[in-house]
Amino acid sequence: MSAAQVPDGRALFMRPDKGNCIACHRLPGGTGPATKSDIGPPLDGARLKGWDSDKLRALLVDPTRMVPDTVKPPYGRHRILEAAEIDRLVEFLRALP
Repeated sequence: MSAAQVPDGRALFMRPDKGNCIACHRLPGGTGPATKSDIGPPLDGARLKGWDSDKLRALLVDPTRMVPDTVKPPYGRHRILEAAEIDRLVEFLRALP
């Protein structure tokens, strides 16, 4: 899949076939649909402030390396997301207010 074919991070965040992040995480107002999701922490710029792109990418590729008992799926290791899709999600998350 070429970079031009990769959906933007916001779209990937909400796609059920790409991990369905929105099922577990809330986004700041105006950046996605309003939900009451609370399995994972709410995501916003303040929460993610100390997370650089490499750390976010590692968390998406295989979160069990950072948090062994997590319920978060290993999106990269299980090939739910391709590397370019993970990059788009990281861009999206880093841009959250």
